[in-house]
Amino acid sequence: MSNRFHKFWVAVVMSCLAPLAAAEDWQYTVKPGDTVWDISHKLLKDWRYWDDILRHNNISNAATLRPGTKIAIPLYIVREELSEVRVESVYGKVEVVFGNDGRKLPLKPGMSLTAGDQVITGEKSTALFSLEDKSSILLQEQSELEFTRLTALGAKGNKSLDAKLKIRRGRMKMHANPSKAPDSRFEILTVSANSAVRGTSFRIGVEKQRSRTEVLDGLVSVGNAYGNVDVPEDFGTVAQKNSPPLPPVKLLPPPDLEGFPSLIRYLPTVVALNSLEQAQSYRVQIARDRAFRKIELDRVVAGRLMVDQRLEDGAYFVRVRGLDGNGLEGNNADKAFRIEARPEAPMVRKPLPDAVLHVGVVAFSWAEVKDVEAYFFELARDAGFTDILEQRSLTTTDTTIEFRDAGEYFYRLSSVTAEGKKGPPGKTTKIRVLPVPPVPQAKPPAVEGDHLRLAWQEVDGVARYHVQLASDADFQNLIVDEQTADPWLQLPRPPSGYYYFRLQSIDTEGYVGSFSAPQRFEVEPASYLPLVLFVIGSVLLLL
Repeated sequence: MSNRFHKFWVAVVMSCLAPLAAAEDWQYTVKPGDTVWDISHKLLKDWRYWDDILRHNNISNAATLRPGTKIAIPLYIVREELSEVRVESVYGKVEVVFGNDGRKLPLKPGMSLTAGDQVITGEKSTALFSLEDKSSILLQEQSELEFTRLTALGAKGNKSLDAKLKIRRGRMKMHANPSKAPDSRFEILTVSANSAVRGTSFRIGVEKQRSRTEVLDGLVSVGNAYGNVDVPEDFGTVAQKNSPPLPPVKLLPPPDLEGFPSLIRYLPTVVALNSLEQAQSYRVQIARDRAFRKIELDRVVAGRLMVDQRLEDGAYFVRVRGLDGNGLEGNNADKAFRIEARPEAPMVRKPLPDAVLHVGVVAFSWAEVKDVEAYFFELARDAGFTDILEQRSLTTTDTTIEFRDAGEYFYRLSSVTAEGKKGPPGKTTKIRVLPVPPVPQAKPPAVEGDHLRLAWQEVDGVARYHVQLASDADFQNLIVDEQTADPWLQLPRPPSGYYYFRLQSIDTEGYVGSFSAPQRFEVEPASYLPLVLFVIGSVLLLL
């Protein structure tokens, strides 16, 4: 029983070691004219290893080698040279930690990196690398990538690349082996799975204990100790640490960017990105260049993207892809667009939107905008500004307009720089201009017994009347100062004498019109008997 148990575990261990042993072999494709001796002289460290090739591949007759046949050559006998990675471009803050001495320096274009070197990208930062066989790697923001192995196998004219990369966090896109050399190989290591690549284009993302692989072209083999899957073009897989990779999942199609504006004049602008029913969210990248090496914005949004003031004016490219329920990112949709939102329009101070004004001189004012030389003022009868009444270029932050006609009007402002660049018009402001309330026409004051009655003609559109009664023409000695909704006002009869009476209208918006011309009138004595008696008494005193 113990012997069987021992044999079982030996078999298990050997089965686990078999892939590792194969991984340490170089798969060489026999070319026309190749013999085992030619291969040994050109590709091996010592030509006398030719017999090891025959034994390792169970070849009994060296003459049976046929072109196209793949033979496994142990790496320890292959002639190899150290290869390098060239830094093609750097955008933002990117650092390199050299494996030989631990120095950390800013990464710069033109640098050469070797096995053991590690690259770290910051926020809004990318780095583009090229390998000896013209393979390319675009490392995106907040990522860490180590070049673990960089080796050129074989001799001049027969070299193949053997590269091993470790991505600890973040995202990278790789176009591996673009010339489709049959004997080059690449291995991408992550926290949860390893990917074997020969000639393909793919993306890999690593978040904590999870990695995802999306294949754009070719085939990638993704596996760990728990399983292995071959992921074809336009499919992806997700591998969680200590779990087998998911079976290949079809990537989402490109979203529709028809609704993404080609020109953005106002910031912030919110754009809807909800064209894919299967998408749980969207990854959005905005870059200065079509190749997306100079990425200004990179974020995942639920379905609405806010383009805000952090993006300067100029030409951009937007790239959007949907994320499915597994977090796999689908195919790209790209679109060019421009931002022309500066200089920003000034903020209106008065009159405010929907303000009610009256015929006559109206004052306009707005806030000052930094680094602006002038302001362009427009007044129109319609919101589309096809019927423009007034256009002014002003260096001040205020102006006045005389309105002769009542009605609805619209105005807007733009800022102009010293170089003459005119920004987008600000928000259109609608105002209402009402006619000035007419002056009520007064009727002759009437004294009726113990009362004085002041009356005037009723005026349409007037909510209240302001009535003043004074004993002087300057209305300094006011006897009555009241408001009434009625076209009359009844007062106690004042003492006899001369008085002055005037009116003004107040409309429904609270606007107070002009006073009418003062009307002078006399209140006669109620009886002349006291006056007669006074005169008689005065005469008798004089006698």
